[in-house]
Amino acid sequence: MDVLPVIGEIDWAITSPPYNLNKACSDGVTTSQAKKMTEKYERWYDDDLPELDYQQWQKDVIAAMLSIVKNSIFYNHRIRYAWHSRNKYQPPSKVHHPLDWLRDFPIWCEIIWDRGGTSTPTGRFGQAHELIYQIGKPSPERYARSYGMTDVWRVPPAPSEGHVCAFPVEIVERCLKVTEFADSVCDPFMGSGTTGVACVNLGRKFIGIEKEPEYFDMACERIRQAVSQPSLFLEPEAGKEYQEVLLLGEADAED
Repeated sequence: MDVLPVIGEIDWAITSPPYNLNKACSDGVTTSQAKKMTEKYERWYDDDLPELDYQQWQKDVIAAMLSIVKNSIFYNHRIRYAWHSRNKYQPPSKVHHPLDWLRDFPIWCEIIWDRGGTSTPTGRFGQAHELIYQIGKPSPERYARSYGMTDVWRVPPAPSEGHVCAFPVEIVERCLKVTEFADSVCDPFMGSGTTGVACVNLGRKFIGIEKEPEYFDMACERIRQAVSQPSLFLEPEAGKEYQEVLLLGEADAED
């Protein structure tokens, strides 16, 4: 919220925010599985706001993005069931749906992310999908043609490499299909830098915002590696430009 108002106009935004999962292991450390999950949750980022505060925060961030984005925001989230005692706010439906806070914004498209697998819930069909909302009508030249894809994307989740729930690069690259070379893309919840890696791969300009120093450093390293292995589809000078931007960002962070 501090950075978005000062970065100027951008073409697109692609992001997957924290889901406010209120992660907690219900059975303590009485079993080996419980111990494993407790250790995982201890590594989880801060993700435990009062639900109504969380929803208002998301509204504020989306409104801030819409004020600077020329085309669309791709916003990934999921349905969360609220039956567990850790869910301090439990609506009558017992479901927190992204539309609870997105219905006030201009949704252009809803995309189903089929993760191709699921965990094993107790007494409920496994949740195997997430949702990606394209918010904001893109400029006419961006929607006057078919993109050659349906609104159901089967993409396996990314392996956890330092981040507890990394976003798949392929999902971001599919979103980037509607963009053009050298378009600017912002991710205000950069995490481990997946959106930045996809932008480097496809020759888009990238602005990433991340408040956790550990994940910021991880994102810089991932983007550096992507820059060092430029895509065959990039123009020769593009890699140099990204290298300069990345190093400038690191210098600013150190100051």
